[in-house]
Amino acid sequence: MRNAAMRSLWVLAGVAGLSLGAAGWARAQGQPKMEIPETRHDFGRVFERKQYIHEFAVYNKGDAELIINSVRPGCGCTVTNYDKTIMPGRKGKIEFVLDGEKVHDQFNKTATVSSNDPTHPTMTIAVEGIEVPYLDIQPEGTVYLHGRFGEHVERAVTVTSNEKDLDFKILRLSSNMDDKITYKVAPSTQPGAYDITVYKNPELPTLITYGTVYVHTNSKEAPTTPIQVHVITKGSITVSPTAVNFGPVKFAESAGAGQSVTRGVILAKATGAFTIKDVKLDNPNFTATVEPVAEGTQYRVQVTFTPPMKTLVTQSETAEMIIHTNDAEEPAIRVTVAARAM
Repeated sequence: MRNAAMRSLWVLAGVAGLSLGAAGWARAQGQPKMEIPETRHDFGRVFERKQYIHEFAVYNKGDAELIINSVRPGCGCTVTNYDKTIMPGRKGKIEFVLDGEKVHDQFNKTATVSSNDPTHPTMTIAVEGIEVPYLDIQPEGTVYLHGRFGEHVERAVTVTSNEKDLDFKILRLSSNMDDKITYKVAPSTQPGAYDITVYKNPELPTLITYGTVYVHTNSKEAPTTPIQVHVITKGSITVSPTAVNFGPVKFAESAGAGQSVTRGVILAKATGAFTIKDVKLDNPNFTATVEPVAEGTQYRVQVTFTPPMKTLVTQSETAEMIIHTNDAEEPAIRVTVAARAM
């Protein structure tokens, strides 16, 4: 009995010794502890076409090697570079790279940091700011020049620079529609600002078209900025909608043509009769047919787009559609047609 009791005591002592040894081994091994003092950064104003970088400090406050397994951004507008291993008591970094072209207006972008810290295996870091253009054009948006034949139509915009360290100057203007508009630029009453006035050619026939006025400045970052212009010469024949926009279309993935899509416009005349003689398009990927809705007063022009093979990352097809009529005042009606690859 005594020997049995002694053996039990020795077994218990051995188990206790093993337990204490395991605990001591765990203490000797230690564990990492990830600490990121600043988890959010405000870039303030961010310009398009520019890259912004912020470095987040990462500390290992533990007593074992900290391993950062991944840093996953929440969107494609950011890229991260980071130290994968940080020794105890040392500092590492996570570099957050923001693409100014891929954010708009007020933004807040995050990334999830995953590590071998057993207490806090994941943490979130974030950047925020507001995207601004190099040139501020007010009122913003497209310049609309809509009027009847012979009517004087003009619109003005005010242009300023958001680059604080630039003695901003507009050097000149140019356009891809000089046969349809004229324009001028002059210093505004507001310091550092310019007024641009765009005039519709009053002798234009009935048409609907888009174009661009280019603002050339002394900015190295944005030497040329486009202003979109929409010109309509109105007549008694109305076109609805005013342009044929196919939007994003699946282009062919190999040699040959893609799946055709069709959009339509309605031509109508409130008083008097007219007929459509023919329809011409200057791009062979677009074709058109005419269907009477109410003979003599209303017609539907169906435009079919047959997508070509996609050869560019960003690809589009445009055309000018000229609808010839027997109307003496409106013998030719021009409509813009466009499609882009999805």
